[in-house]
Amino acid sequence: MRIAILCGGISPERDVSLRTAVSVQGALIELGNCAEILDWPESAVVERYDELRGYDLVFVGYHGGAGEDGRVQSVLELLGIRYTGSGPSACAVSMDKIFSKRFFEQAGIPTPEWAVWERPQAPTVDEVVSLCGFGFPIVVKTPNGGSTVGISIANDRDELSAGIDVARGFEDRILFERFIPGRELTVAVLGGEGLPVVEIVPSGGFYDYQHKYTSGASEYICPADISGETARRLIDCGKRAFEVLGLRHYGRVDFRLDGESLYCLEANSLPGMTSLSLVPKAAAAVGISFVELIQRIIHMAGGK
Repeated sequence: MRIAILCGGISPERDVSLRTAVSVQGALIELGNCAEILDWPESAVVERYDELRGYDLVFVGYHGGAGEDGRVQSVLELLGIRYTGSGPSACAVSMDKIFSKRFFEQAGIPTPEWAVWERPQAPTVDEVVSLCGFGFPIVVKTPNGGSTVGISIANDRDELSAGIDVARGFEDRILFERFIPGRELTVAVLGGEGLPVVEIVPSGGFYDYQHKYTSGASEYICPADISGETARRLIDCGKRAFEVLGLRHYGRVDFRLDGESLYCLEANSLPGMTSLSLVPKAAAAVGISFVELIQRIIHMAGGK
């Protein structure tokens, strides 16, 4: 097949998207396809749609921004072009952590206590402390950010003030969560089936952008060193989150585990596909090579 890999874009995750594209292109070529990387700003999907009609399939390699929040997917749907990953509404809901948490709560999926600031003016520290009510440490997040862009953990008022400034650099809304101590775990879902749980052990601090994309900055344990019962609970919860949000083909659901209590943090509709990415690591644990993983995703999207 002739496959276009849409990537790049203008989101803060542009560099990760380009790495994904290179990895995916190598796998697609190994599978005998003609795979071309299209490093386009997301708006070009509208402006240059005639060029996309010449491809049999589009592999969506964007991360964050209009490439992951459903806008690009909506255009591809309108054009009748087959593509990988979830549809527009599922992308929009999973990309927005506030909407995701509301879906989780309605479905009985445990998630950390949270509060949101949605006013155009920045909140004061006193306003945030009053709004949250669950005390320090407080996780400060941008609701639509990915790859932990704009996230910080505030242990005191000074750190909270700094975290607010960082988050406001990306968008007006800010999501505040009760910090959950314990272990960082993730569940990849492929075709509706959960893959082995991966534990992430950053070398220091928390699993931020640097720890995600710097070789050797984090240790990945797969399958995670947890009981079989805990693994089953995590996988079941990951699959439920995947289904509740309406995701398809593949995705990843992130958790914190505090003792035996698990908390769903968020779901990723277009997780990274680089050499350090977690979905390929989970697939490898059950004997699915990166090339086979890409082949399965292409097949689910209607390709050969």
